[in-house]
Amino acid sequence: MKKGLAVLFLAFFAASCQADDALPAWNADTEKAWWDQNPTPDLWPPAMTQIQNELAASYKENGTNAFSNPDFQGWLEHLEWIRIGILTPDILSDPDNLKAFIALGKDEPVSHLYVEKLSPLDTKQSLTNLLRLEQAVPDDLHEYAALGIAYCLVFDQPFPENWPHPQVPHEAVPIGDLDIVERFNFYVQANRDKKTELDLTTLPFENLRFLVDSEVKLSELEYAQKNRISYSHFEDAFSSIKYDDTRVGKGNFSYNWQQPTYTLADIEKTGGICVDQAYYATIIGKGRGIPTLYFTGQGTDGGHAWFGYLSNSGKWVLDCGRYENQNFAKGYALDPQTWRVIDDTELDNFFKNGANNPNFQPAQNALAWARLNARDPSARKILDDARTIMPELAETWRMEGTYLERTNASDDDKKTFYQSWISQFGSFPDMKVRGQHLLLDVLKKTNDPGADDLQQEIIVTNRNTNFDVGIREAAGLIMDKVTAGDWDGARLEFESTIRDFSDQGGGTLYYEVVQPYIEVCLKNGQADQADRGIKFVEGRMQINSQSIISDEFGKLKGRVADSKRAAASGQ
Repeated sequence: MKKGLAVLFLAFFAASCQADDALPAWNADTEKAWWDQNPTPDLWPPAMTQIQNELAASYKENGTNAFSNPDFQGWLEHLEWIRIGILTPDILSDPDNLKAFIALGKDEPVSHLYVEKLSPLDTKQSLTNLLRLEQAVPDDLHEYAALGIAYCLVFDQPFPENWPHPQVPHEAVPIGDLDIVERFNFYVQANRDKKTELDLTTLPFENLRFLVDSEVKLSELEYAQKNRISYSHFEDAFSSIKYDDTRVGKGNFSYNWQQPTYTLADIEKTGGICVDQAYYATIIGKGRGIPTLYFTGQGTDGGHAWFGYLSNSGKWVLDCGRYENQNFAKGYALDPQTWRVIDDTELDNFFKNGANNPNFQPAQNALAWARLNARDPSARKILDDARTIMPELAETWRMEGTYLERTNASDDDKKTFYQSWISQFGSFPDMKVRGQHLLLDVLKKTNDPGADDLQQEIIVTNRNTNFDVGIREAAGLIMDKVTAGDWDGARLEFESTIRDFSDQGGGTLYYEVVQPYIEVCLKNGQADQADRGIKFVEGRMQINSQSIISDEFGKLKGRVADSKRAAASGQ
């Protein structure tokens, strides 16, 4: 169940191209005719070969224009849907599932949306989910296609074990009612009863995946619907929960929730710290039909949590409760479709340059075509075409980079590609740094003298607004010195990093540099160097005495003192 469907696609046959194949129009009549001619799975493989030949001929004749052709898109998505059926015989061996699969194949708004949004990391469980919805509520699924697909692709693999966050015992969280048909029906009925702030039939999948991504009992979502915080000022949901000073005051840092249950009512009654405030706001939003995001990040005084939501203007607000004075370089959330970490700048770039961009769908068509031809020599050209269509779409660069690595492209080819990557994302720091790191790997592999200069450039150019990247790069240099046994070099790099970032690094500087460096010194018997490091930090890094960092720094300082005493006594 864990193997991605997109990976299975690549293992299937590679159809040959016949230039004289013409691509027929894609419409309701041709769709019906195809199913009439191919009603059973045994007829699908040769029919699929014909479709792929026709698509290949169209691409050869029209180039990138093919990806903007609605006929090309219609047949491409039909081809992908049929491939899924052929590659999941274990699922379609059930007659009811086969019947539902064919019915969905004839329901373009649902099946085509599914293949459009399917990720290489999604599993076969997503198809099982979709077939269950089709069998249970076919009319509602057709009307609420994007909502249904969101449930299928979010609930195809388990939620993280520490959901919703690691500072509450799992058994305290009111998790339940996890059947996706029941959850889907809940939102459909809530929408029809006008209990949602937004009309869920109008929201795209890209937003709805941040609505359905909770495991709380439906009674919690019903409770949330009674909340009357104004949608036009929904950021107030965060501060509506009183901050519990008793959990963080006077050195009493109780990070974890202390009550036996963690309901919305409990949080309202007891209050909480930032993680509870952010969780409360996200669940209140989801209950009221507002897509929401839960963020964490490192600031001046240590870790913090806040939230984001889709406003009634249609724009995402990603900094509710973030606190500008804490100087957060990054906020991190989870992509509920894959449960991978994503940062706020990546999300902001996607929301601005994603599905609303007119070039987005043609670029997605190109990427889908590239996946279907991944083992063909034409794959590189298709990926180049995808970049040409929408160069600001990060996914196109990632896919082509993966292709270059998988096919063992020449080092010069990789250098040229990654230099173009860096140029394209000059105003998008995270993608730029990712390209710089990939280029750095090639430069180091080839002993290129530019490697050291590039590594220093990453640190220097990310010293201010994107300082967390600079800090992590500096941390890597420090540990490289430690690994080489160059303790003097490690100390110099450490002190240089503290000087460069002490006025803004906060939690990132402490957890990425200070704590690891001091601990590795202690582990290797370098108590004097650890002590020198502690004193250097004390003289330069501003640490709020009432912060979590102060508490942890005090404990670290005590360990260094103990180590020095032990060394002095010969223990």
